[in-house]
Amino acid sequence: MISGTGATQRFSHKRTAPLRLSVTFIHARIDQFAAARRTWHAPGIALRKNRGKSVARTSAGFNPGKRTAARAATCGAIAVAVTFGMTTSAQADYYDGGMPGRSFNVKAVGINDTWVGFLDTGRKNWNNSRAGASIGRKSSAKATFTAGRYNESWLGLYSPSGFRSINRVFKIKVNAKKIEAKAGSKMTEWCRSTATHELGHALSLDDNPGTRKASLMKHSRNRAKVQKPQSYDVAEVKRIYG
Repeated sequence: MISGTGATQRFSHKRTAPLRLSVTFIHARIDQFAAARRTWHAPGIALRKNRGKSVARTSAGFNPGKRTAARAATCGAIAVAVTFGMTTSAQADYYDGGMPGRSFNVKAVGINDTWVGFLDTGRKNWNNSRAGASIGRKSSAKATFTAGRYNESWLGLYSPSGFRSINRVFKIKVNAKKIEAKAGSKMTEWCRSTATHELGHALSLDDNPGTRKASLMKHSRNRAKVQKPQSYDVAEVKRIYG
């Protein structure tokens, strides 16, 4: 479950649904546009610097018609790129609230050894999955994992903050009260499944992927049996991070 501004409530998970364009993607387009603007205005700047000197040379490349055409072409290219990016992201099982890389650390906050064990199991499940993940546990980490008895309908809550490519961190909460009410005698298995699922969001996996294959990220999974990343989940992490 993922939380944040514009969050949507689901059966067992809550998560923010951020704009399906990565910050890196948008910055790349902005830099591209800025570079184009520098090209458009460079002759004019040269003209002002050399006023009364080499006017013919500095103004030779300054064609308003060409500049307008260049601006239109570049803006059009950006619009197409943005539209394409939104379309492909929507079709993929990608969540932009994840971390920029597969290697990061998380800190256990306010929980006993049993819950630290669930966190460690979740980390190991991903680290041993061959997805290329390396999730550590350090007391100095800014990303956090905790658990409590919350009067909410979600089992796990993943809350990202910051910019993905700059200062992304996250908070994971596991709702022991709700899991206890639903899991029955399978409390341990459900806690492991939930912890590993929430760490999947940190690896940029969305809830309820559009596949018929088994997935840890599905709300409909059998939590007593599906506690580790499935082949589909591993393949998606590899695809997302290349």
